[in-house]
Amino acid sequence: MNILPLFNSFLYYFNDILKENIKLHDLESRIYNSTNTLNLNTLKDILEFIDLSYKHSKERKELYYVKDTRARTLVTSLGLVEFNKTYYRSKVDNKYFSYLEDYLSVDKWAKMTLKAEVNLINNSLDNGMSWASTNTIPNYSVSRQTISKKIKNINYNLIEDMERKETPSTLYIEADEVHSNLQSRNKGNKNKVVPVILTHEGHKEDFVRKKQLNNKHYIASSILKTDKLWNETYKYLDNRYNLNKVDYLFISGDGASWIKGYDEAFPNAIFVLDKFHYRKALNIIFKKDPLITFIADDYLRHNLKDEFKQLVGVQLGLFPEQRQKMIKYQNYLLNNIEGIINQHHPKYRCSCSMEGHISNYYAKRLTSRPHAYSDDGLENTTQLLTMKANNITLTEDLYHQSKYGNSTYKQLNLEKYISNFRLQSNQTYNYFNNSYSVDSSSFNSKDIYRLNYFLNKRL
Repeated sequence: MNILPLFNSFLYYFNDILKENIKLHDLESRIYNSTNTLNLNTLKDILEFIDLSYKHSKERKELYYVKDTRARTLVTSLGLVEFNKTYYRSKVDNKYFSYLEDYLSVDKWAKMTLKAEVNLINNSLDNGMSWASTNTIPNYSVSRQTISKKIKNINYNLIEDMERKETPSTLYIEADEVHSNLQSRNKGNKNKVVPVILTHEGHKEDFVRKKQLNNKHYIASSILKTDKLWNETYKYLDNRYNLNKVDYLFISGDGASWIKGYDEAFPNAIFVLDKFHYRKALNIIFKKDPLITFIADDYLRHNLKDEFKQLVGVQLGLFPEQRQKMIKYQNYLLNNIEGIINQHHPKYRCSCSMEGHISNYYAKRLTSRPHAYSDDGLENTTQLLTMKANNITLTEDLYHQSKYGNSTYKQLNLEKYISNFRLQSNQTYNYFNNSYSVDSSSFNSKDIYRLNYFLNKRL
C-alpha cells in the first residue's frame, strides 16, 4: 500500500497557503481542516486497500464469487468516512459475505464506530450533550437525542478488579442523595431521588489544609432499593478489607430514613449526623445567635432534651410566625441526638464532606437537567458518573461489554426471593470481633437473604 501521495498532496496544500500572506487564525483553521482531511483520506485508503487485497487473493477466488461493490459511510472518531466495500457470494452455500466488515468486526448495520460512541458519551459527561454533539466528531454533528439513546441502551455490568487492601482500624461511610427530574409527566412526582454512598479510610494527611480522602469509592443507583444498595456497599468493603479486623465503622449523613437503614448490613456501625445539616438546623431555630446556639449545642451534646425544648420554646415566643418550621427542626435534631453526640467520638477524625462530593460529581449533571432523563437513562448516567468518580475510564472494551451484556443492578433489583439455600443451624459466626449464635431452622428465604450479609457470608 502506498500512502505517500496523501502526504505529498498535504505538503502541496501548505506550499500553496504560504505563497500569500495569511492571518494566524486563518492558518490555524486551515491546518486543522487539512489535518482532518488527511486523517479521513488515510483511513479510507487503508479500508479500501484491505478490501481489495482480499478481493484479489487466492483464498477469496477459491471460496467466493464477487457479487458487487457498494459504497458505505461510517461515523468515526476522525469524522465521517466514505469508502467502497465488496460483497461476495459463497461457492458452497450461496450465502453473502463482506470481508471488510468481518475483518474489522463492524456490524453491517452500524452507523458509528465504538470509538466515536465512547468519545460522545465521555464528552457529554464532561461538558454536556449540547457541547458533545457538535464538538466531538471533527466536521460532523450528531443530535443530542442520538447521544441520549447511546447512554440509555447501556447495560451496566462492570465488575471491578479490586485489590485487597490492608485493613485499617477505622472505616468511614458517607451517604447522601442527589435529585433528578424524569421526562415523563403523567406518573405523579417527577423528582427522582438517587442515593449515593461513599466509603473511605479517612484523610490521607491531616496536617495539610486541603485534605484528601484515602481510598475513596462511590456506590450509587437510581433503581436499586436502598437496602440492596447497603448490601452492595457491604459486599464491596468485604471484598476489599477484612471486616473482622475493623474496630470502628462510622456512617455519616443528614439522618434521612434510608441512611439509617444501614443496620442490616452494618449492625455495629456508629451513626454521626452531618455537621452541615446540624448547623443549618441550629441556625434556623436560633437565628445564628452565638450565645444561644452555644447553649443549645451543649444541651444536645449532653442529651438534655427537656432543657433544649425549653430553649426552643423561648424562640417560639419571639418568632411565632415560624413556629411550624422551628418545631420541624427541633424534632429533627432530637431524633438525631445520638448522631450529634457521636460527632465528638474520640475515634471519629474525618468529618462528613458528602455535600461537596454530590455537587462535584453528580448534581451538575443530574440535578441541573430539567425533564432530562428516562428511567434507564438516569440509571445509566448515574453509573457512568460513578465510574468517573471512581477514576474508571469508559474505554471501547468496557463500552462493548456494557452494550451487549446484562445489567447487573437491574437483575439484582428484580430478585425477590432466594431459594435453594441452606444455612447450618446453631452455628457461631464472627462479625466485627463479636460472636453470634444463630438458629436458622425457622428462617424463611427472605430472612436468610438478609442474614447472609449480616454474617459475612455468600449466596
